[in-house]
Amino acid sequence: MRCAISWTGGKDSNLAMLIATLDPRFEVVVLVVFRPPAAVFRAHPIALMHAQAQAMGVPLVEVEVGGDNYKQSYAEGLLGLQQQHQLDAIVTGDMDLVGSMSRNWVEECCEAAGGGLK
Repeated sequence: MRCAISWTGGKDSNLAMLIATLDPRFEVVVLVVFRPPAAVFRAHPIALMHAQAQAMGVPLVEVEVGGDNYKQSYAEGLLGLQQQHQLDAIVTGDMDLVGSMSRNWVEECCEAAGGGLK
């Protein structure tokens, strides 16, 4: 299964990468960081993420999200990523629900995107 790793450069995305690379069902083809257009990015610096990706030999793609409908923007970014890299799945280090969430954000956005991305 061709997959992308949702990448922030932190421990959770690193663990997701490790688990995916050790699982023979997955072929990691790209790392992806979803980022706002101009606001200060709250995760690790983008330059660090690019250095990490280069060290692992996996390309890092930046997908800009934002606007009036953030969820729609995120879903459209996922769909574009899926089409560009022929993805079957996205692997994320998001392990728990936040605040009043009743479902995982990435799962909801994959469903909203259509295209069968898991």
